[in-house]
Amino acid sequence: MTVEAVLELSQRERYGQFYNQARRAFSALRFDINYRKRRLHEVLGQLGIDTEQRVVLDVGFGAGDLLASFPSSCRVIGVDVSSSAVRGAQQDPRFQRFAGAEFHALPEHRPDAMPELSADIVLSSHVLEHAVDDRALLLAMLRRLRPGGVLAVFVPIEEPDYILFHLRNYSLQSITERVAQAGFELLHSEGNLYVNGHIWKWLTIPSRRRWPGLRHVADAVRVGTLGAVPYPWLRRLDRLLFLLGAGARQALVVARRPERAED
Repeated sequence: MTVEAVLELSQRERYGQFYNQARRAFSALRFDINYRKRRLHEVLGQLGIDTEQRVVLDVGFGAGDLLASFPSSCRVIGVDVSSSAVRGAQQDPRFQRFAGAEFHALPEHRPDAMPELSADIVLSSHVLEHAVDDRALLLAMLRRLRPGGVLAVFVPIEEPDYILFHLRNYSLQSITERVAQAGFELLHSEGNLYVNGHIWKWLTIPSRRRWPGLRHVADAVRVGTLGAVPYPWLRRLDRLLFLLGAGARQALVVARRPERAED
């Protein structure tokens, strides 16, 4: 597929049938998703943010793993451009334990079409790099937070053209600035997942460039290798790689809607 064809394919088309049963099962094994879940709740705990009995909105929830990591006392809402993500979540037994759970399809060009609500926590994990207008999406999320409510954003840190269908690239500095410019008060900003670079980054080439036959093998090797490393050791390796001058492969920004924010 040419670069032009990759870029012309909309995110809705790309992910429409993406979250089939096999894909959803595979996501539970992915080290990077498990890393995000653990790190998110660590940081929220360190910031003193209570996650019990909260209204939690996940924008671009995908297979639902991050949303399902919250306490069952929460009301959880997911929006996604993928119709298969919505269907899968509606049938997912994990969400039957929650105080409330609902899922909605969202047009990719209309972030303001997401349901009107007053959430305590809004999540966005590896979504903003796909957004047609990342500022508009951040503003839509800001408006769906109650005053004092918290936003948690993960984005990949990658070189230009690393993944061809990503509409933009972020550094830790640029995503932090983008969140602040949208009107949020910054609480925490960090680079992490250093271990996903280096030799493992090269293993993603067959997948990123869609090499026939090899792409799935390379993905399995990378996910299987890093998935075998316990989370505490991944964090230790992150700290070591940081001290050695390596670059982070993911950013996490946590911010708050100001108490007197204007719509």
